Amino acid sequence: MKENIKGFFRSFTYAAAGVRECVKKERNMRFHLCAAVTVILWSLFYELTTGEYCALFLSIGFVIGSEVMNTAIEAAVNVTEKVSPLARTAKDCGAGAVLISAVTAVCCGIALFGDGEVLRNILDFFTDNPLALAGAGAWVIFAVIFIFGKNTERSIKENEK
Repeated sequence: MKENIKGFFRSFTYAAAGVRECVKKERNMRFHLCAAVTVILWSLFYELTTGEYCALFLSIGFVIGSEVMNTAIEAAVNVTEKVSPLARTAKDCGAGAVLISAVTAVCCGIALFGDGEVLRNILDFFTDNPLALAGAGAWVIFAVIFIFGKNTERSIKENEK
């Protein structure tokens, strides 16, 4: 029984390692993480209900989970150097799943954050508060560096070609 419990908790370690690898190697994963943080911060300007927060977090989880699954598909397919038509289909379908989840999340975001009056209040908040504007600018700079500043294995391979 003790070994079963250890194995159970060890599985969380493996899962965390998988997510960590995805963040390290996949630019799109880093983009999705930055978008998620941005949307969560953006939500603080709204009076969202518990149900709306559930929709928001489910959308974020769906996109990030799809990206992890797509990375797993790509890793499994890339085991050999030869690219077969079936391998291409698997990779394209994985990428399509991420696209569908991202478009769904954007639609959810539009439904949650499309209130014009609140958008005007947010704009007024940033124009009236230079410190908040500077913080937002710093976040954008950090996000760009985080997303594009890492050399992924994929970009290294593309540069070698």
